[in-house]
Amino acid sequence: MRAHLHMQQRKEVYEKKDEFSPWTVISSNRAGYVKGKMGASYSQCDLVKTWNGNVRLTFNSLYPLERQFVLGLDKLNTSDLLNISIGVCTHDKLPLRDLIQMFYMRIPKQTVDYVQSKNYDYWNSLNREFEFVLMDSGKMIESNKIHTTGVLRRLFESEKKRASKFSNELWVENARYLIPDSKNTLEKSLQKEDEITMILTIEGSHALGTDLLEKGKISIDEISSRIQIIKNDWTVPVFFITFSHHFNNNLCGHAHSIPDKGKILLNQGNNMNKGFTDHGTRVVLELLGLDKNLQKDPKLGYRILIDVKHMSACGRQEYYDQIIKPCLAKGDKIPVIASHCGFSGIKTLQNHIDFFHKEKDDYSDVSKKFNAWNINVCEEDIEMIVKTDGLFGLSFDQRILGITKENKKSKRNGIELLWDNIEGIAKSAYANPDLSEEEKSKIWKCMTLGTDFEGLIDPIDHYPTVLEFEIFSNNLVFKIEQARKDPEAKHLAHLKSREDTEALVDDFCYNNAEAFVRANYPR
Repeated sequence: MRAHLHMQQRKEVYEKKDEFSPWTVISSNRAGYVKGKMGASYSQCDLVKTWNGNVRLTFNSLYPLERQFVLGLDKLNTSDLLNISIGVCTHDKLPLRDLIQMFYMRIPKQTVDYVQSKNYDYWNSLNREFEFVLMDSGKMIESNKIHTTGVLRRLFESEKKRASKFSNELWVENARYLIPDSKNTLEKSLQKEDEITMILTIEGSHALGTDLLEKGKISIDEISSRIQIIKNDWTVPVFFITFSHHFNNNLCGHAHSIPDKGKILLNQGNNMNKGFTDHGTRVVLELLGLDKNLQKDPKLGYRILIDVKHMSACGRQEYYDQIIKPCLAKGDKIPVIASHCGFSGIKTLQNHIDFFHKEKDDYSDVSKKFNAWNINVCEEDIEMIVKTDGLFGLSFDQRILGITKENKKSKRNGIELLWDNIEGIAKSAYANPDLSEEEKSKIWKCMTLGTDFEGLIDPIDHYPTVLEFEIFSNNLVFKIEQARKDPEAKHLAHLKSREDTEALVDDFCYNNAEAFVRANYPR
């Protein structure tokens, strides 16, 4: 995504330099990486870092950037003079907004201008990114290209010297990735250590162009036809779609996700924390390949799974009650995915709904350990993930995992924070009276890495990129070894040795995700 955002508006220029490739590294702000700052200033999991970090299975989200990120507010919902001044000065008609996007998101002015323009179209952007990421699938590259941004940096920095000095971050040779077109090619790819198996997903159903529904510029039938284009015309399948994202998609309400500071520049209030629209119910059924009676319909094509990250608590409540549970009751188990989340520490979705008004910065659960916003999963979500053999991906974003202003610089901002969320989820499952003993233990097969790297996140201090995954796994083994010595830790009672602990961490870091893909790959 980072490379595509940077190069998409000047494709011909980069093609002439042989740089228009998913393997091209957009040279990062290394100081930001070393200090573990916000991920916008450096790449967290481009293909080069991914390869050198020994990552061999990735979930790659196609994401047409939502235009609200680069547009000014239509209405300033504030009486604060400073905030009003900032809001007015950062309108998209004024140059300061462009500068903010260029420096914060690290994307060129041409891309910012395009996303702000009337010509920007989500569906077109989705297809362009799909073609970009597909172009080198299955190809062995001899080496990658490095593009240094900024005239001054190109004058005073040597790409060869940087590549030599920081080879893990900038350089690969004889590397390849593959997006499998079928279960057969998936199996072959997973067995190769010299190949990244890349699974395609979509981040936000706005990518289908649903923003045009409210303007009357597109019909719901055309949205349905686009789903069929993805299923029938795209040469490789989409594994899942994160149904909601940061802003209104006219299908299902999104969870509150932007901190209080961000409200000066961004307004996500339209349809936030709402449930499904009639159009949304139709679209989610078509993605799942179900008719109105929740029967599988071969005419609707293969099943694209639904990721509930970013979906509001109201939307998740409706999704479970109206689709997941009825289907489960008749033997159609639809896995619930929460792809890049933290644990909220809240019991039920209804509790989340009742507490919408509390979602201010640093709003935590009663234990003060977890971020209690409804963007995170509660105990009811965990129950549904276990019962459907679903998958939870652990975000590496500090705020999502429960870091507040008070403890940002504390020792907790490391493996302790990640373990708190993992253990919180496990304890929730083991304490749930509605799960059988067999189901409770399955929670350890339902968790994996879901870092949200490249998502403009503020990562855990010690693990800012995929290059620190090995350190993370070793730290996690040490943390669990300490925790299992507690005789009250029933959720760890099955761990009898360090070897058991290492096997559990291997499951979390790789095996669970691999098994989930094997079980659910659609073709």
